[in-house]
Amino acid sequence: MTDSEISEEKLSLLFALLFSSPDAITLDRIREVLYPQSAEGAEEAPEDASPREHLAALEAWMESRGLPLQLQQVGRSWRILTSEDVAEFLAPIRQKVHAERLGPAALEVLALVAYRQPVLKADIDSIRGVKSGPHLRHLLDMRLVRILGRADLPGRPFLYGTTKEFLDRFGLRDLKDLPESGRLAAPAEALAQEE
Repeated sequence: MTDSEISEEKLSLLFALLFSSPDAITLDRIREVLYPQSAEGAEEAPEDASPREHLAALEAWMESRGLPLQLQQVGRSWRILTSEDVAEFLAPIRQKVHAERLGPAALEVLALVAYRQPVLKADIDSIRGVKSGPHLRHLLDMRLVRILGRADLPGRPFLYGTTKEFLDRFGLRDLKDLPESGRLAAPAEALAQEE
């Protein structure tokens, strides 16, 4: 099978598979996706269809479109990476993304703020069983959490809530789009939301 015999549809599918996968893709996985054989009426792979030929055709396809991407073999798998000629321009962005990653503890604090807002730091600490101050500060710095005001309690502690950046980052229109938000809210908070 030559590059010209590989359909545009197969190349688009292969590109989408490699581009969207966080992990490198094996040749067997490429064959499974391009020519599924388990489903009834599924397309049979031509005798001479090789995942390597599809990869070569995809590489030519990307080059003909001037995409700043390249195919890279990683062990026995393949992935799409940024080409070297634009990599230096993206280095500051990669460093920023790495700095903005959230660890499991920060995600836990963020989830508590999202589902229980307005919430006190003391309540978050109580639920988690550990201090949450450093994680709250990190979330404030990332503008995923904001201070909504102060509680009418001794010491007037801060009340925390999420921001528009939180909604944007997690692809939500509003807080009602959070998974199972109604089931996770405490009864008192549910009553307060209805008022």
